[in-house]
Amino acid sequence: MKSISLVVTVMFLALLAGGTLAFGQNLEARGIELSNAGQFDQAISTFTQGLNQKPNDPNLHYLRGKAYTAKGQYGQALEDFSAAIKLKPDYGQAYFGRAMVYVYQEKYDQALEDLHQAERNGYKDADFLKLVRKRVGEKR
Repeated sequence: MKSISLVVTVMFLALLAGGTLAFGQNLEARGIELSNAGQFDQAISTFTQGLNQKPNDPNLHYLRGKAYTAKGQYGQALEDFSAAIKLKPDYGQAYFGRAMVYVYQEKYDQALEDLHQAERNGYKDADFLKLVRKRVGEKR
């Protein structure tokens, strides 16, 4: 009887530990679901939970930056996109995300710089690049 109880306890603890690990791994996916549903506050909270577990994860910084951008919280978005780029200097999507924030802030020269970096790192949006180039030309 004691051995069955011990086995059940060990299995429960293993399940609990596995569930915790799985939960940590699923925070990114859950945050993406929340963002796609327009629940940006909850997505930000979820990505933050993930960053508490994995503070050097560039993708979590990028995703939280996108959620902040959607909320119009550009200062926080820039911090996250910049953190993602610092952690992964070839992260083209993070450069693109930061460029979008710069466009919202009407900092077109900085946006253009980041769009070129995004393109050099494999992420290209030709139409958006044309729009920013046009805006840079209008400012001069």
